[in-house]
Amino acid sequence: MLELNDPLWNKLGEHIPTMLSGLAASWDDETARSLLFDDLCHQEGCYGATYAAIPHLLRIAEPEENRRQRREIAFFVGFVALCARNQGPHVRPGELQGLPETLEGWSGKHMLINRTGEPVNAADLEKVLSIKTSFFSALPAIRALCERALLENEDAEAAPYFLSGIAAAEGLLSIARLLHDGDEGWFRCSSCGWDCGFKLFGERVVVYTEDPEQVIAPIADHDILDARITALLSAAERAARPDLSLRVRHFAGTFCCCKCGVQGPMQAGR
Repeated sequence: MLELNDPLWNKLGEHIPTMLSGLAASWDDETARSLLFDDLCHQEGCYGATYAAIPHLLRIAEPEENRRQRREIAFFVGFVALCARNQGPHVRPGELQGLPETLEGWSGKHMLINRTGEPVNAADLEKVLSIKTSFFSALPAIRALCERALLENEDAEAAPYFLSGIAAAEGLLSIARLLHDGDEGWFRCSSCGWDCGFKLFGERVVVYTEDPEQVIAPIADHDILDARITALLSAAERAARPDLSLRVRHFAGTFCCCKCGVQGPMQAGR
């Protein structure tokens, strides 16, 4: 954990420790949403401060009486778990989005992560690697928090996002993205990369192509599944929305690509 008095915050976002301390003392929804979705993760962009803030947010969410805080924080940290490993054009393999591990990465003109304009030095990079390690160590806690929020909230509208956070924390990033997209979205063939649209119709997920409509082949009860998918399906079955388990079964299923003819999994796209 990067302590709130650490001088590296002067380079990551000098006002953020004050806001985190204030929210820990007295939660305010408007202030929290501004911090979370303006300063820490704006339009799916993550920054050094995003990851440094995660352990402090998890601490705020932990007490039993902090149910409102837990709901907002679970939504946020689950979304960060999804966005963090987005390998964009400026992200090196193995790096977290917005947390480069070289001085060159921190100084690039395209980077907004050094938000105060102060240069990052070699000593700072050691702390950057600690922040990265801390984030990956926090993924089980993020998963647990998202599941806790999923089961203690009867808000059917929020349920898919909590489930998406569980999937993202477990590394099921494609399923997490598809769950986050809602009733319709885009995916691609994992074999040839062909883009397809999908939409939920009743108890089917329909694929939109130039050919007649197809449906996704969902996983079956007798299929041998990845343990993470089994756990995700179990959480979905206990959620406030009965359709969530249906979605997990389809998004973990397969379809036959009309372009290359290969039967394979859905891969979140676009």
